[in-house]
Amino acid sequence: MVRDYELMYIVRPDLDDEALRTATESVDTLIRGLGGTVGKTTMWGKRRLAYEVDRLRDGHYVITLIQLDGTRVADLERALQIHDTVFRHLLVRRDETLPLIEDGEGGEAAAEAGPSAVAESGPAGDEEAPDEDEDIPEAEIAEEEE
Repeated sequence: MVRDYELMYIVRPDLDDEALRTATESVDTLIRGLGGTVGKTTMWGKRRLAYEVDRLRDGHYVITLIQLDGTRVADLERALQIHDTVFRHLLVRRDETLPLIEDGEGGEAAAEAGPSAVAESGPAGDEEAPDEDEDIPEAEIAEEEE
């Protein structure tokens, strides 16, 4: 079964731009060779690692969205472990039940659910507290703040 995955990998920091591009194309070719498709690739650039890995303190972070058969995941991870320029990777299956939320779409979904969905998710017997500043005129609020 073909699933959506997010592959994050870290490439050696000593590579120049051309070698980095070659390394990402190599990973893309590896994915395609396993029957997968490569979606969007995002280059995060060179960043400091949280801790030293193989005597390296920095690395080029790359995130790629891919589609791959679940039976081929182990083959991909095995190939990435012995890849010359990739020294760390993380492959995460994307959840198909949650759509990608883009700008402006998240509010509409929450509005369609209505306030009852929010109220039902809270503990039973919990009543909504009125806003403290609701009944106080703005002039009195400004005096209290000074």
